[in-house]
Amino acid sequence: MTETNVLNHPMYSGRSKTILYAAAAFSLLAALIHLWVIPEHFEEWWGYGAFFLVSAVAQGAYTAALLRWPRRPLFLLGIGGNVSIMVLYLLTRTVGIPFFGPHAGEVEGVGVADLFATTSELALVVALLWVLLRGLPRERVVVLLFVMALVGLFVGHLLHLMLSMTSAH
Repeated sequence: MTETNVLNHPMYSGRSKTILYAAAAFSLLAALIHLWVIPEHFEEWWGYGAFFLVSAVAQGAYTAALLRWPRRPLFLLGIGGNVSIMVLYLLTRTVGIPFFGPHAGEVEGVGVADLFATTSELALVVALLWVLLRGLPRERVVVLLFVMALVGLFVGHLLHLMLSMTSAH
């Protein structure tokens, strides 16, 4: 497999190739939405603006990297990074903005743009998981999905506990 023709490898033919292109589009859409909202976040505080700038650049660069170098480590990086952004989104909409800035602790409202960005990130993660798990033995896929479900339940439980703690005060 040559570096210039990675997507021509048999592993990335047919449906996997289409899913990779869709994943790149989802990443680009999330990047563009984050880029669009940077000015309003810089008006609130430089740290919020910087977060959205870094997110937009990272997701945009990820789009290019995914098309140029689609490999398992890159898929895992995309899953981890976008899940982190989605968890932060859930925290800011349920518990409040964590740690820093003039609005720390305040719960953000839900908007159309952020729903589109989060939906794009979720679709990207699902697409990357599909490509990542494709070709693995069924038993291994079942174990991985079971572990991911447990992690999801754990994270959901932590979010629920944090929400319960903040609503009790």
